[in-house]
Amino acid sequence: MGSNRVCKLIGIKYPVFQGGMVWVSDWNLAAACSNAGILGTIGTGGMTLSEVKSNISKVFDLTCMKLQQ
Repeated sequence: MGSNRVCKLIGIKYPVFQGGMVWVSDWNLAAACSNAGILGTIGTGGMTLSEVKSNISKVFDLTCMKLQQ
């Protein structure tokens, strides 16, 4: 984990935030960013609820995070 307060607070290695861009930042980009140690996000603005849930599940499957239901 990073050495500054932001990194420690959200559990990332580097103080870099990947911006959520509709139809660009999906589960694949968010998972890759998270695995690289930065905050990955999913741009959900153009997604249905079903698509959002699917994207979130895929991110959890590809990262060390565990989905709590």
